Amino acid sequence: MTDLIETRTETRRRRKAERPQEILEAAFIEFSRNGYATTTLDQIAERAGVTKGTIYVYFESKEHLFISMVRELMKATFDVIKEMFERHEGSTAELLRAQFSFIYEHMVGDRRRREMMRMLIAEAARFPALAERYREDIDGPCQELLMRTIQRGVDRGEIRSSAVTECPLVIIAPIALVDVLLMMFGERYPLDLKTYFDAHIELVLNGLLAKPIGA
Repeated sequence: MTDLIETRTETRRRRKAERPQEILEAAFIEFSRNGYATTTLDQIAERAGVTKGTIYVYFESKEHLFISMVRELMKATFDVIKEMFERHEGSTAELLRAQFSFIYEHMVGDRRRREMMRMLIAEAARFPALAERYREDIDGPCQELLMRTIQRGVDRGEIRSSAVTECPLVIIAPIALVDVLLMMFGERYPLDLKTYFDAHIELVLNGLLAKPIGA
């Protein structure tokens, strides 16, 4: 009897630990289907198999739930890129190539992340607070990490100060373009991501390095 009680207790603990992830998954499905504005917490709760009150145990509002969903989609990739920065001992050119390669492999081709970006773009004008939360919690840290990588190269004399280092957004702009093209055309006009990546990284490195590639 004691073993049975312990087993049930452990099962309940495990289910409780899994609940936030289940809510986030349900939120992604409902937000993708209905958009941010028309999706309700009741719909998300029903899909997750919980009460609306249970959602509030983990997420303070619909906005918080949405941003938490976005953060969950981005977190694993961001953590890997950050670890690359912290552990890399080679040149900054090699570091940038590794970081961008990982981004293309694990983010650019990710349909779920692209769907999340579509939702953000669609809702940002109507819900500026949502866009601001995204900028503070997700976009800001990503840009800061890019700037730290660039500054590493400047400090080591590998990257020259220029208009590009002052505005690193231009470095990642081609990734945003890929998102737009894939959202608009999908499989109708296939994009050769390997060729696109090669061109992108060459453009980045030649625009940043004190000694351009092949010089």
